[in-house]
Amino acid sequence: MPPFDVSSPALALGTAAVAGFGAGILPIGMAEALALAIGVVEPPELAVAMWIVFTATHVLAKVPWYWLGAHSDRVMGAWAMRYTQRARSFLDERPTFGTGLLAVSALTSVPPFHLVSIAAGMTRIPFARFLVLCFGGRLVRFGLLVLAPEVVRRVLS
Repeated sequence: MPPFDVSSPALALGTAAVAGFGAGILPIGMAEALALAIGVVEPPELAVAMWIVFTATHVLAKVPWYWLGAHSDRVMGAWAMRYTQRARSFLDERPTFGTGLLAVSALTSVPPFHLVSIAAGMTRIPFARFLVLCFGGRLVRFGLLVLAPEVVRRVLS
């Protein structure tokens, strides 16, 4: 059996996948620190691949939270259901509001992206739209963080 190669690109991509999923499923806010860490990976081509894998698995980890929101009718009491129905009616009258809020949250994490993922399911934002907006917003957000170490390096040199 060959020795364990810690410089393996496959190991780096696997690590990015596990880290992306873990940071997406747990609402503890460590995704940004992990994206910054990807920014110091060499060669840059590997960092780019890790960034894309990290983003994809991070968004994949939001799917169970969306699903939880989409199936929340099964467990909500009358009080919560009234508020959910009001939110659905509000979004039916303003169809771009929910999409815009999801896009802003995916990009900025304000309001918290984890909660917005659940709300997207509760208010029945179409799943394909949810995935596209989440991936696009998170790709930009994490991309800026991945680039940050290089920007700092250039400013300081």
